[in-house]
Amino acid sequence: MTDCKLIIAGLGGQGVVFLSRLIGQAGLLADDNFITYESHGMAMRGGSVSSQVKIGTYNSPLIGAGTADILLVLAAGEYERNRHALKPGGTALVNHSVPIPGLPAANIVNATALAVSHNLPRAVNLIFCGWAAEHPAFPYNFSRMQNAVETMTADAAVKEANLAALKIGREKFSSPD
Repeated sequence: MTDCKLIIAGLGGQGVVFLSRLIGQAGLLADDNFITYESHGMAMRGGSVSSQVKIGTYNSPLIGAGTADILLVLAAGEYERNRHALKPGGTALVNHSVPIPGLPAANIVNATALAVSHNLPRAVNLIFCGWAAEHPAFPYNFSRMQNAVETMTADAAVKEANLAALKIGREKFSSPD
């Protein structure tokens, strides 16, 4: 069983909640215990949104300051707002267009630019997820995340687009330019 505390942070409309549900689906398929918690901030498009996912045997969904294993950030500005939650030695994976002081370049991807260049502007979260799933710190591998998309999405066209977005992220991890 996987044991991991992760926080997903972004802005309303970026798919933070969908991404947490997708990770939960991967946990379900892996027969892992998990708990999720969502905080919608301003509860409107563009406001801060975060989701907490605990994989393992936990009684509470909340992740305390300095205890998160992984911080997934879809909007770069949310990194500063949420990095206090990351434990020493934890991993931050960030969607951003420029380097971030203190973070290895390998932990930053411009998923937004990839989404735009592939005409998938609403799939930043899935491109980011495909990229993150190749990172050794991520709780589930690409194959598990791919299975989660396949079992979560009923509409064939949406499923195809979601799988394509995941693959774009995976390819970016394999060949970081």
